[in-house]
Amino acid sequence: MGRRTHTVIIVPHSKADFIKFSFSTRAFMILASVASVAVILSVVAIGFTGSAADRRADVSRLESENQELVRVNQELESTIAAVQQRLDDFEKRTSQLALAAGMVGESGKPMILESAGSAMNTGGPYTPLPGDINVLKLRGDMIAEHLLEVEQAMADQEQKLSSTPTIAPVIGVITDGFGNRRDPFTGKRAYHHGLDLSARRGTPIVAPADGVVVFAGRNNGMGRMIRISHGFGFQTVYGHLDKILVEPGQDVRRGEEIGHVGNTGRSTGSHLHYEVLKDGRFVNPLYYILDAY
Repeated sequence: MGRRTHTVIIVPHSKADFIKFSFSTRAFMILASVASVAVILSVVAIGFTGSAADRRADVSRLESENQELVRVNQELESTIAAVQQRLDDFEKRTSQLALAAGMVGESGKPMILESAGSAMNTGGPYTPLPGDINVLKLRGDMIAEHLLEVEQAMADQEQKLSSTPTIAPVIGVITDGFGNRRDPFTGKRAYHHGLDLSARRGTPIVAPADGVVVFAGRNNGMGRMIRISHGFGFQTVYGHLDKILVEPGQDVRRGEEIGHVGNTGRSTGSHLHYEVLKDGRFVNPLYYILDAY
């Protein structure tokens, strides 16, 4: 049996001759196989090209994201360094305030540094640690806590200073000092518990510190008298007044007028008898007067 052949005739629209192709079945099968493989390879090539484009897009996106992360990390490192510097500055200023407030430990350094060292389990003064976010937060919390302690210490110190009788209640001539003297009435030796400040009758008397009036009235030997409690163990007494301008329970401020110099009670002339007590004991008022004498 001979080989089977196939003929393809192409008939053009014009009056040209017919075009005829003849080929065997085997050749047709080979041609069809080649065409199929070509189609498959084309599809694969198209798919690979698309996949490669996607991968290039992914790589480009990852590179862009990596650059953004690098930038963000650099900004974060810069921010951490700035925060670290600010915390160092705050800690230094807090230490200086602690020294001013008298918060000094046995080592002579501010107590807040010693407590910080103990809190960080270093056994000594606090040393800044690397710029870890958690460490920075801990440092910030500790400095805030220490600043509150310093503020409280300074407030206590300010209150103590405002309660200390540091100004003269009246400007006059000291006619009798604190301690042993001869009594002007008996001529015998007697202990004088205050200062006698001679001044004209009616001269204003001012409070030497903030406090509360605990007595205002007559007292046999003192005549018209005022007693003020200032807190922190301080009390002051004013005797022989001509006029009293305050009442018991009244708050007074340093420099506020409380009465006038007089000659009431057991007195030989117009003057103010002024006493200062610390923790219930008489002390020399001159030790506390800073603006005169």
